Amino acid sequence: MRVTASLLAAMAVVASTVLAAPENVDNKSNKHHSKSIVINKKVLQTSKVPFIPHSGTALFSNWVGLNVDFKYVKPVFDLANTTLAIGNGTLISRNESHVTVILPTEYDQILHPAGVTIEELNALATRGPQKNSLQRSRFELECVGRVQVVTKDGVFQQSLQLILKNYKDLIRYREEVFKLFVKKGGNPALFSADNFTPHITLGFKHRDIFVEDGVFKGKNACFRKIVAK
Repeated sequence: MRVTASLLAAMAVVASTVLAAPENVDNKSNKHHSKSIVINKKVLQTSKVPFIPHSGTALFSNWVGLNVDFKYVKPVFDLANTTLAIGNGTLISRNESHVTVILPTEYDQILHPAGVTIEELNALATRGPQKNSLQRSRFELECVGRVQVVTKDGVFQQSLQLILKNYKDLIRYREEVFKLFVKKGGNPALFSADNFTPHITLGFKHRDIFVEDGVFKGKNACFRKIVAK
C-alpha cells in the first residue's frame, strides 16, 4: 500500500511529539512529579542585585531582563544535572540567572521598528528613587519546567526552567512598554503585555530552545514541584 506524502508528514509530527514528551509527566492528568525540589527563598529578593542593561548593535543583542542572583539558582541546576532521570551530566549552564521581560525578537521585530529604543526601555526599568523599579518586582515560583523537542536539524534538545507565577509587577512593566510603543505610532495588535511566559533558565542540552522551536515554557511544562524556603 502506498503512503501519501501528507500521511508521512503527519507521522513525523507525531513521532517528534512523542520524543518531546517529558518523561515524568502524566499526560492524562498533566500533573507534575510529586517530589519537590527546594530552593533558597532569597532567590525571590531580586531588589538586592543590580539591574543589568543588555544592548548592542547585533541582532538579538537588545533585550530587558530581571536580574536574579545565580548563587541561589546554581544548587538547583547542580541537582538537576546530576540526577540520572533529568540531566545526567549533559546540561549546560550560562552561569547567570535572569528573567527575560522583553524578548530580543520583540525588540528587533516590533518595538525598535516603531521607534522604541533600548535606552527608553532601560529607563522604564530603572525608574524610582532607588533606580531599580524592575528589580523590585515581586513573583513566586510555580515549578521546575522541562521542554524537549527534536529540532529541524534532527537533534534532540532539552531545556530546564524555573517557571514563574504571580508576576503582576512584570506585566505592569510590559504594559508601560506597550503604552510607549503605541505612543510612538506602533500597531497595538503587534505587542501584547500579557503574551508572556516568564521563567529562569536552569540549563539546556546543546543549546537553549525557544517558541520558534515549537516549545512553550509556561505552566504546561511543569514536571517537578519547587518549594522556596
